Amino acid sequence: IERKETWVNHESKTPAELSIISERTDPAPGTHKVKYSSVVDDIEITHTAHNRQGFATGAVLAAEFIKGKHGIFTMKEVLGF
Repeated sequence: IERKETWVNHESKTPAELSIISERTDPAPGTHKVKYSSVVDDIEITHTAHNRQGFATGAVLAAEFIKGKHGIFTMKEVLGF
């Protein structure tokens, strides 16, 4: 990843660009895929949310975490990673 200089929201063959492709498709609540492609093979990790309960729980946890705080926070901080 050190050789990447920027990211683009489309497929790219440029070595310095990291392709990030995002699509919103209904009715799926949320499917997220991370895919690495090379001339040798593809590696893909998929997470599929079956409903929106996890998203709502994450929003509530984040709201509870930032109560009384100031600044910009990441989910990494909220979850304590």
